[in-house]
Amino acid sequence: MSYHQVPRDDPSDLPTTYPPVQHIGPPYTLRPTKHRVTPSLVLKYTLYAVGGLVVFHYVFVGAFPSSRYAKNFREQWQSIGWTEDDKVYAEQSTAASDLLAQLDPDAGQPGTFFRDAFPLRTMLAFWELAQKEVEERGLNTCSDQLGKGLVEGYHRSQLDYCIPPGKMGLDLIDNNMTAWEVEAGEKVEATRIVCSPVHRDSFTKWWPYPAAPCVSTNMRTVIGEEKKYRAVGCKVTNDGQDLNNEMGREKFIGTSAESLDMDDERGDCKERIEHTMVLIPRQDQWNPFHVSEDLITTLVSLFISARTAPHLINTRMQLVFTDNFDMDRNHFTPLWDRIGAWAPRRLRLDPWNEGECLTNAIHSVGAGASLLSAMGVGSSYTCASTITWAASHYYRHLFGLLPPSLSASAAEEKTDKRKPINLLWLSREKLDRYAQSHNDWSSWRDVRHINNEKEFISTLREGIKSMCEKGSESAAMFGEAGCVFEDARDTPETWASTTLSPTDPVPIRFAAIDPSVHALETQIHYTGHTNILLSPHSGALGLSLFLPPGEGVIVELQVDNVMGNYHFQHMAGEMGHRYESVRIDRTVDSKRVWFYVKNWLEKLGAEGV
Repeated sequence: MSYHQVPRDDPSDLPTTYPPVQHIGPPYTLRPTKHRVTPSLVLKYTLYAVGGLVVFHYVFVGAFPSSRYAKNFREQWQSIGWTEDDKVYAEQSTAASDLLAQLDPDAGQPGTFFRDAFPLRTMLAFWELAQKEVEERGLNTCSDQLGKGLVEGYHRSQLDYCIPPGKMGLDLIDNNMTAWEVEAGEKVEATRIVCSPVHRDSFTKWWPYPAAPCVSTNMRTVIGEEKKYRAVGCKVTNDGQDLNNEMGREKFIGTSAESLDMDDERGDCKERIEHTMVLIPRQDQWNPFHVSEDLITTLVSLFISARTAPHLINTRMQLVFTDNFDMDRNHFTPLWDRIGAWAPRRLRLDPWNEGECLTNAIHSVGAGASLLSAMGVGSSYTCASTITWAASHYYRHLFGLLPPSLSASAAEEKTDKRKPINLLWLSREKLDRYAQSHNDWSSWRDVRHINNEKEFISTLREGIKSMCEKGSESAAMFGEAGCVFEDARDTPETWASTTLSPTDPVPIRFAAIDPSVHALETQIHYTGHTNILLSPHSGALGLSLFLPPGEGVIVELQVDNVMGNYHFQHMAGEMGHRYESVRIDRTVDSKRVWFYVKNWLEKLGAEGV
């Protein structure tokens, strides 16, 4: 077929031999276009969706760090990015937990002296037990803010503080020797310091004060100084300089260490202390509550060091006290002396010698804000803490007091679950009398002084006697055999006895002790076997650290002036104890307090304790 050109009126006219062009846009109608679904298109929109979810995920984790979702994410992420140290820590922790199976309930009477040469290993074992017991009871841990989550938050913020040029991390020496002298002219390696600040992780940023426990190698001491050290041949990193600013006025090893060059003679070592040293700045050696804070904070620092340097778990340790307590201010010596392979070194009494160097050292933090007070002593809460729970297990263990779940009687299948009930009153009477006669009285002591303590104690004794009389309504709470009153003044040797036959009445024992006139071993013996701890608001309630975790009752008597102080409610909640606060006047309404005590005795009797 042939085509002939049609004459055109204008040169711009399109030739009719071609189809006319359809111009886009009005007034022309758009042609419908069918899009093809291609793999690249699917991938494009999938990436958009995934990206949006990732952004939402991190926004949610950042906004709600304590939520279960955020907590599970952190745990899963840590398991993916495990380092060699993480693997060593996991292996050592598992091995440490095997120690519990080796504990012999018949190893000795409470108070039998021994030293725990490898305290970190034992502490980890009891921490594992504490986590299991808290989980089994279904207790509220407040998103684990006072447990493993806290330690992991510290660990995630770990940084190199002072490191030799071109190096990274620690260079630990796995050595359990005591010490060895450095030969003349021999140079000890440069100092290395690694720290774990609390405020850099979103989960632990709530902690009220800056804190940074550290681990160091080859730290040089300063003769005669308790709080000064020398870091030789290392350079403070940028992270370290930022940490100095973050810490403000709070003390840590970074503010105590002077930097020296390797060729500076002041950094020469004459003797290396090879075993691991744990440097502790205690805040108190008298008030049991403040001492408990020190004891618990020691565990926190050691658990963090185990994450920083897991090789330290199986090393012998020695405590070093960097405080200024004199000989007559060491009332808790019988406890501290049991921690570590060697007796603690008190720098106030046994200062550093010239040229002593610390091969491996753990630098703890002060207990100004401990687990017992970090959330605010003016705030009420009942969060369980696996760390405080583990501390109770560990320090009880040092005095031969086994966890109830591991005791021989707990392992036996018993049809009769009844056990004796021990009620302990912590008195201030002798302490108050001493303070009054030695010009040590104060308004704070005065508002808590009980005017009629003798009458009050008599009411408690008579109340128990009446409760256990045959035919009384309360006696039925303790089974067919009822109950019987035992006065620890007459039979103190039965306080720790738990043997009870099915036909025996349940013994309800009462004891009153004033911690100021009893040896620490006696205080721990009585508290360690107590079911109900009764006391006015005082530091003596810090002895509740030695109650069997998860099994005690604390009844605190508070006058108006101390209402709103929740120290011991916190302590009770963290160890799983039940707690009740009873308002009193300085002249106690004895019958009213007995009403509360009687309710707890009946409740424990009905539960079979």
